[in-house]
Amino acid sequence: MILVDWVRRLLSRLLWILSTAVYGCAFAVRGVSVAIDYLRLVFLDYKSRPDDIFIVTYPRSGTTWMQMILYQLTTGGEMRMGHIAEVCPWFERAAVNRRDLEKLPSPRIFKSHLAYLFMPKRRGKYIYIARNGKDVAVSFFHFYKSHFRYRGSFDRFFKDFLRGWVVYGSWFQHVRGWWKHRNRPDVLFLKYEDMIADLEGTIGKIAEFCGLDVPAEEMPRILERCSFHYMKQHEMLFDHATEVMWERGFTMNSFLRKGRVGDSAAYFTAEQDAAFDHAFDRRLGALGLSFDADANSRCGG
Repeated sequence: MILVDWVRRLLSRLLWILSTAVYGCAFAVRGVSVAIDYLRLVFLDYKSRPDDIFIVTYPRSGTTWMQMILYQLTTGGEMRMGHIAEVCPWFERAAVNRRDLEKLPSPRIFKSHLAYLFMPKRRGKYIYIARNGKDVAVSFFHFYKSHFRYRGSFDRFFKDFLRGWVVYGSWFQHVRGWWKHRNRPDVLFLKYEDMIADLEGTIGKIAEFCGLDVPAEEMPRILERCSFHYMKQHEMLFDHATEVMWERGFTMNSFLRKGRVGDSAAYFTAEQDAAFDHAFDRRLGALGLSFDADANSRCGG
């Protein structure tokens, strides 16, 4: 088993190197890179578990909402995370960022936008959310504008949307593929509109489908934290842009740190403090500049 895992990791690494090289060659062959990454993820990096849960949607159909619902159902609901992707990763992106999926605790929850044809069907469960395509088109248009710097009109985007010339292809084919398999015991097909109309009832269906026990006293907390108002207040934890930043190692909510005077005392050694004072006297001392609050006010700073 150890040898098999070692060979698996070696092959994965070699395919990752090949994919990276192909991607850097020319824009025309980047589809080959994507295919290599997908094959590597499905056949080498992902080993299914019986309690895996996949959240699958066409983009802008309630993916993030379902991530939050399942996070609340499977944990105590503490919001101690850099991004929702930390606890519920995007399955396809794991092929690019080489995230070790084996380190995730069970039950693992993944989000995905894969069509039924391309979704690995092994152990686990699949929750598919379908949303009215008209609303999807409008939401996707605004996402293109805010995150992809799209400059076209809605009319132009709408025509591309109908043709399936957008990210993840045709909405019609995507929904059709999953709808045809809605009666499989491992698939729960939900509608976004039903979630809006009866969130508590929907959460009950999800819990039953996933075999999760939800104490009645926990439901108010789950409903409150899965509300649009609550999630909007914590938008940085759900935004696609901040997800990419988190993957690259950025620390969220750290740009405005403390704003205190004298915080350097907790970090500077005596030698560093003396070295800075020496450099300050040599370079700025003759200007009469001081960072003492009273001195600055006297010199007009």
